[in-house]
Amino acid sequence: MSDSIQRPAIRKRARTDMPPWLVRAERLLIEAVRSVRLLGSVVPRNAPQERARLISSFEGGQAATPRWSYARTDHSLLRKALARAAQRLSSESHPIAQLYAARARELEVEAALASEAGTAVLGALARARFRSASPHAAGEATILARKWMAEAHDVKAPEAPDLLVSDAPVPGSLLTRMREEVGRLGLPFAVVVQPSLSALAATGERHILVAAGRMTTREDVERTVMHEIEAHAIPRQRASQARLAIFQIGTARGIDDQEGLALVLEDRHGYLTPRRKRELAARHLAVEAMDGGATFTDAVQALVKEHHLTVPEAVLVSERAFRGGDGTSPGLGRERIYLEAYHRVGEHLAKKPTDEGILTSGQISIDAIAVLSPLVRKARQTEPPPVPPAAPTARN
Repeated sequence: MSDSIQRPAIRKRARTDMPPWLVRAERLLIEAVRSVRLLGSVVPRNAPQERARLISSFEGGQAATPRWSYARTDHSLLRKALARAAQRLSSESHPIAQLYAARARELEVEAALASEAGTAVLGALARARFRSASPHAAGEATILARKWMAEAHDVKAPEAPDLLVSDAPVPGSLLTRMREEVGRLGLPFAVVVQPSLSALAATGERHILVAAGRMTTREDVERTVMHEIEAHAIPRQRASQARLAIFQIGTARGIDDQEGLALVLEDRHGYLTPRRKRELAARHLAVEAMDGGATFTDAVQALVKEHHLTVPEAVLVSERAFRGGDGTSPGLGRERIYLEAYHRVGEHLAKKPTDEGILTSGQISIDAIAVLSPLVRKARQTEPPPVPPAAPTARN
């Protein structure tokens, strides 16, 4: 990792100093995080083929329903172990134990979601996991989404010569730029292409995934590289160096607030352009429609007719909203947390900017800062790594 990045130093202590309940909790929760892999479990195995079929159908004027297939895993034994652990940890008086208990409960829900991919049960479980912090916060997020969408009606599609395939092995592509930045910072991540990915990129424990065959602008590339590196990869690397595993396991709602932080960083770097706001707003409104009873087909048609997205854009947005489902019943709907978390994290950091050093020490929620801040000696605002000169974009 580059010396130009300010790293909060996490106080380490010998594992022999840890109470037995903490050692047991860490072993179980680390196993759970590595086993569940929620986002991977809700990606359809046939996503690229179905995406192409759905786009073709809608562009031809025919409504279509997804025929996604999933590789479900039975996590019933793990769920029982997590539920028992949460109950035991809740009886411990130490505030750290309460953080582990809350994360165990959250992981139990995520294990259930991974087990129910493709079933009608998933939607209700997803709403429990990704519920809003409050009705007021949810309302504010929807108001912001509608405001951004209204402002973006005149956004023009990028010209074809300015587009580059996401996984092209050429200078300036998303795959190339992501590998360049990972190498420059010395991060222990392999950058690999994932054809099923609906997002442009995603960061796992030791991999950064890049979508295949997606047309991207130079702005898309640089924003996505910054988003995955600064908001996800660097915190994961810092967390792996901490002796206390809660930084690596994450706290309850820590993943949610990390997505909010990512949008705050996008805003700071000037990447929250009208086009990007339109994309985020469309995702939020698609999930809102899904929660109101809309099917995949309904969501696609509304995004095209009411919000003027192209058919490929509307299919991709709806795919993200309904992933894990069957297109008729609700899917994961994880996008409902983005704008709410963006507002929550931005408002918190405006008041306490040094807390950014804690949020970037792992998948840490704002609610957990008070408990974890004594474990971080240098809680200060991080400085982004210097941006290297951009490689020239290849022309088609």
